[in-house]
Amino acid sequence: MQQPLQSREVDMLRKLNDLIEAALRITGGILFTAFVITVLFQVISRNFISMSFVWTDEIAMFCFIWSVFIGAATGYRKGLHYVVEIIPEQYVRANKLLKLLALLLGFPLIWVLTTSGWDYAQLGWRRYSFSLGYPLFYQNVVVPISGLVMILFTIEIAICSIRELWADTLVRKKASK
Repeated sequence: MQQPLQSREVDMLRKLNDLIEAALRITGGILFTAFVITVLFQVISRNFISMSFVWTDEIAMFCFIWSVFIGAATGYRKGLHYVVEIIPEQYVRANKLLKLLALLLGFPLIWVLTTSGWDYAQLGWRRYSFSLGYPLFYQNVVVPISGLVMILFTIEIAICSIRELWADTLVRKKASK
């Protein structure tokens, strides 16, 4: 009996997702660091130099939004967002089925995040940041980007879950003979 998807395709998807996740982690780390430095500069300049720089608010907001959505995408792949333990750990098959069900129920939400996020980002072409003057599209486009990445991660996780269930079924059939 053959498995639903061959390991070559799954391995290629996993490697692609590993590269995407690594790039996102580096980018997110850089942006979060820039956020912290910008806010620190803002606090020091206001409190010690008595000068306020308007552009620091916009840079901090940009870096914060991007790091949050990048972090959301990478956290999603690792299963860090929501975990509800309804069934005890020893019921492995039932938990695998619930994991697959959660992926199926979560997919429409990710789809809405992606499509609505794209619509919202498009509105940014007509709105500009106050002090730096860049289109807010660049600030908001991270929402559909993170949604697309979550879709890729969902496909990988779902395929791996289905393969695990399939392997469990084969083991059970062999054991019952």
